[in-house]
Amino acid sequence: MEIKTNYYTTQKIARYSTYGTLGPKTKYFWFALHGSKMLCEQMLYKFKAFNPEEHFVLAPEALLRFYEKDFGGPVVASWMTKRDRLEEIEDFSEYLSGLYSSFETQLPQACVKSILAFSQGGTTAFRWLHTRKVEVDHLIPYACWIPEDISLSESKTDLSKINLLFTYGTEDQFLTDKRIAMVNEVIAQNKLTVKSLPYKGDHRVKKEQLQNIFEHYIKQ
Repeated sequence: MEIKTNYYTTQKIARYSTYGTLGPKTKYFWFALHGSKMLCEQMLYKFKAFNPEEHFVLAPEALLRFYEKDFGGPVVASWMTKRDRLEEIEDFSEYLSGLYSSFETQLPQACVKSILAFSQGGTTAFRWLHTRKVEVDHLIPYACWIPEDISLSESKTDLSKINLLFTYGTEDQFLTDKRIAMVNEVIAQNKLTVKSLPYKGDHRVKKEQLQNIFEHYIKQ
């Protein structure tokens, strides 16, 4: 018996969380992508010190959900796995572009747009921007791997026109000196202009570092 695997496109309901009030006073729009084994609302806690009238934060949740351990306990999410990877990249790219665009059209004209992408969310952001054209001012890949298997210099979104701020904790257990050297090689090979912003910390979004990035590199 010959077994064949095929694909069928179907609609799926996605989940997202927001912080702040989107309106005429909104000066900064943040699109926050969580890491693996997280949920969307976890990214919003990092913005509690930000003025909700000036900052509107939108955090989409990854489409793949599972139990964190065995068959019970907390439910978490992931952006992609090694199974059917290309199809999953296409799924989340279409999803993220649609969600981003639906809110982008509501922003005040002078609003500053930033993508904050943590861990697996950072890799996801680069793959998304590679397949879709997105209007954004700042991309903040936070403690993540930058994919080496695609030509980022040929992305649909022109990364040379975006302020790229790569930040990570020097005590991050996943980003060793060797891994950082490999990330820098990927950056050099793609001829990207990236501002590196290391700080003392581990593998998590540090509220103080996020505030520091905003104050020194984004605030107008």
